[in-house]
Order: sequence, then structure tokens, then C-alpha cells
Amino acid sequence: MKSYCVSSLDSFRKDQIQTMVNTCTAHDHTSLSFPFEDASLFLFSEYDGRIVSVIAFVPVDDLLFECSAFTDPEFRGQGLFSALLDQGIQELPEDSELLFYVDQKDRNTAAVLEAIGAEQDSEEHMMELLPEDFSTAVRRTDHAESAAAPSGFLTDVQLETLDIDGTLTLCFRSGHAIVNFSVFPSHYYLYGFEVERSQRGKGYGTSFLQTVLVGLFSDTENLLTDLYIGRTVSDTPVAVSSRTGASGDHKRPVLLQVAGNNTPALALYKKTGFRITETLCCYLY
Repeated sequence: MKSYCVSSLDSFRKDQIQTMVNTCTAHDHTSLSFPFEDASLFLFSEYDGRIVSVIAFVPVDDLLFECSAFTDPEFRGQGLFSALLDQGIQELPEDSELLFYVDQKDRNTAAVLEAIGAEQDSEEHMMELLPEDFSTAVRRTDHAESAAAPSGFLTDVQLETLDIDGTLTLCFRSGHAIVNFSVFPSHYYLYGFEVERSQRGKGYGTSFLQTVLVGLFSDTENLLTDLYIGRTVSDTPVAVSSRTGASGDHKRPVLLQVAGNNTPALALYKKTGFRITETLCCYLY
């Protein structure tokens, strides 16, 4: 068994690690990914030329690192994770702290972390909104067809498109709220949702998010291809662009991550139609 410590991975090793990660997630029935692009330090063990265990460290703050580790199911129980972890800690600044995210269903990994002294710090919920699950009240077609938005919807929502590190991002804002959506081939990722403190608890956040989602789901492809910069959501046409060959049957779902103790946000997302698909436990070491 040989161990290596590197600051970057070549394409061959990336492919090997991804294959192993796929094996692990299928075995454990989880969906955690590996931080190929974000990590600054990688350690891995090879057996007979094959990577069988890997650990990566992603800098979060000066002395805080998110840690992602996978070991091939055939090689578990041999101390490979602990050995790589100890080696990695030697490469990090003194007094560094580590964050591990574990699927709530994966009790084996949680037990390993608890055995080395890591303590559960918090929970994060992964949530998903499918277009077909979006509530009937916020999918009324007359919202986009009418010049005046129905009661409960906002008329001052503006869209700005941004390129953030090569990722197309849709930024929706009104006079009192803002939310961003990173655009990926299979889904949108919602983040940065903020409502002015003076408007919280009054239903404004719900109206704002529902208005944004109506615009997003009404005409996804036109939003992306025609880039309605500066136009209000209610100005966005309903017909899906024929230039892209898009179909309402292929609208992207929306994903997000929210802290388990953020009760107001959880209630708002559930009211809008989001459902929890995965709960991650955060361990601090």
C-alpha cells in the first residue's frame, strides 16, 4: 500500500477517484460528491496501482477546513482513513479544525468520526423543488399572461444575469429581497436568499420567492437565451422558445441547502413546495 500527498490531481487520478466515489455512494446509498476543484490538499492510498482511499481538504477559513473522505468498501476497517487523516493534519496549519459532512442515513461513517473524537455540530438539509410539485396557486398561467400580477405576487422583481467563475447565474431582486440561481444542465441551485429585516414575518419573502419561481418555471429557456436583463418577471412571455427546442416537460428542478435550525427558512421553502431529500450531519474535529 502506497500513500501520496499532492496539491492537485491529474486527469487519470481524477477518473480513478470518481470511479471509487461512485462505488462508495452506491454501496452506502448516499449522494455526496468529491471536491476535485475546491480542495487545496489531497491524500490517497493506492493498492496494486488502484486508488482505494482518498481524503481532500477544502479551505473554509484560515484555520477551518472542510474534509471529504472516501474508502473503497473492500478496504474499509484497515485504518486507511485514519492514516490519511493523520498525514493530512500534519500538512495543515497548527490548531486547524475540520468539518465533515455525513449523510444522516450513513451511521457507519458517523460511528467512525465519533470514534476519533469528532462531535456533531449541526445539520444541513438538502431540498428540491420539482416543477410539477410547485403549488397550483403560484403556477397560475394568468400571472404571466396578465399585465397586472394577481394578488399576492410582486411586480417589481428584476432579473440580472451574471457570470460567476464561469457559471451562469440568475440574480432576481426587488426593493426588499434578493435571490440567486446558479444554472446547471440538470438543475438550478438556489442560494443567497435574503429579505430585508423590516419585511420579515409579513409574507413578503414567500411572495417574492413565488413570483421568482413563476417566472423561472413559466419560460425557463427564454429566460436563459434571450436574457431579459432589466425586465420584470411579469413581462416575461409564456411561450417556450422554439429556437432551443425546449419543452415544459424538461424544466429543471431547483435545489438548495438550508441549516437545520433555520426554522423560518424551512417553513418558507416547504410552503413553496420544496421537500427535504437529504439531511447532512456536520461533524467538527
